[in-house]
Amino acid sequence: MKDRVQAADHKRAITFCYRGFTANFGTRHMVASILEQAGHDVEQIKDGPADFSADSVVWIWGNTNWYPGLYAQLAAMPRAQRPLVVLWHTEPLPLPRAAGLPWPRLNWWETAKFVLRDSNATDVYTNYLVLRRWLKQGIPDVLVAATLGRCGFLSERGIAADWVPLGYESSYGRDLGLSREIDVLFLGAQDVPRRNRLLRGLRKKGIQIEAVGSYVDPSCWGEERTKLLNRTKILLNLARTPGEFPDLRLILGMANKALVLSEPIYQPDPFVAGRHFVSSSIGEMPETIRYYLAHETERVVISERAHRLITQDLTMEGSVRRILDLISMRANQRAVVDRPYEASAP
Repeated sequence: MKDRVQAADHKRAITFCYRGFTANFGTRHMVASILEQAGHDVEQIKDGPADFSADSVVWIWGNTNWYPGLYAQLAAMPRAQRPLVVLWHTEPLPLPRAAGLPWPRLNWWETAKFVLRDSNATDVYTNYLVLRRWLKQGIPDVLVAATLGRCGFLSERGIAADWVPLGYESSYGRDLGLSREIDVLFLGAQDVPRRNRLLRGLRKKGIQIEAVGSYVDPSCWGEERTKLLNRTKILLNLARTPGEFPDLRLILGMANKALVLSEPIYQPDPFVAGRHFVSSSIGEMPETIRYYLAHETERVVISERAHRLITQDLTMEGSVRRILDLISMRANQRAVVDRPYEASAP
């Protein structure tokens, strides 16, 4: 058995599963590129079926509902012949009971996708129920959640998950030194009823907000997005549901040195309200916006501190290394005896 134990830097054959969106179909995912740069043999796919062996790794990004073909293939395989499967769950789940917030109601189109079991659905209930179906089949071997809130929800249901936050990568942006003539920007999907209601309320109180975002418009991604955020003083976070932690939106703002102003977030670690972003209730948000627009020095201090955190201490390379360590631990467990996955100690 000792000969089968693998070193942490063991080079692997990895099938990286990333569905993508209309605006970025065909692009190489940053995690796949990081893995390749580390010497791993990486094939990126949108869904299964795919060719892999029992000693290879399948790395899933996002949530399980996006990959019905892969699920069908893995579930049909004898467990001893399956590759080691890791899921980095980056999509929302319900908040844990400890958050003290009610679970969200789905809007009409989310409800339709839920009922139809649409593989494009990514509401909190679809994400959990499909993940539970995978877990009943013993998949994945390593479950990683990108936020502490998602780890807490899973823990309440007896599901072990490791916390590895999303990290900064250069495609998320950089400081271009542009003039910041946009006072307040919201960047995100424009078809969320709660969000649109909150935006209307802020505008009625005299706040001018530029709102953009699309899964199909390339101008909302890549270098054009970086330029837009570099022209922005305050990036507003209004979530789909109260308490949700949209980690990527915060990282985008911080990468481009826009001050992130958010409604309250449940467990926003590793970010700290007041140090890396500003937290405000919806009712107090108009005054908070006016304050930071009028106090540039305070705005810049927070945005600079946040930028240093993500570019120096919270990188995507670091997060990928952490998951590779978890993969090595699980691979060595399987080499000794095929036993249930146990999350590592915090």
